[in-house]
Amino acid sequence: MVPMSEVAKEVHLRIDQEEDLGVPSLTRSGVLEIVKSVFDIIALAVASGESVMIPKFGKFESKVSPARQARNPKTGKTIDVPEKLIVKFRPSSALRAKLLEAEIPEKSEKKKPQKKQTPKKKGKK
Repeated sequence: MVPMSEVAKEVHLRIDQEEDLGVPSLTRSGVLEIVKSVFDIIALAVASGESVMIPKFGKFESKVSPARQARNPKTGKTIDVPEKLIVKFRPSSALRAKLLEAEIPEKSEKKKPQKKQTPKKKGKK
């Protein structure tokens, strides 16, 4: 997962490289605020029912998931699930092409932490 600060850092580096092209210099914290604002605008638009299209990236849309009945797998009881707003993302053909070109990283197997063995307490006899 790439944190928001890393996205802002990468944007800042790219802007600094284009400074000679007339792009004004920005601080890293200024770029972070811009990145946060962009995501806030996307979130507000999708929450209000609009779709957001970002060329060469994809389209964010909101969809209403209808009310339904579900079953609790533990107890077997049926419960009513209310309708809710969900977000759908459809990648553009340009993004899909980049994904097809990308190499699939190998998964590193995470070792489970070993439980600490506490010495057994001897009871009084």
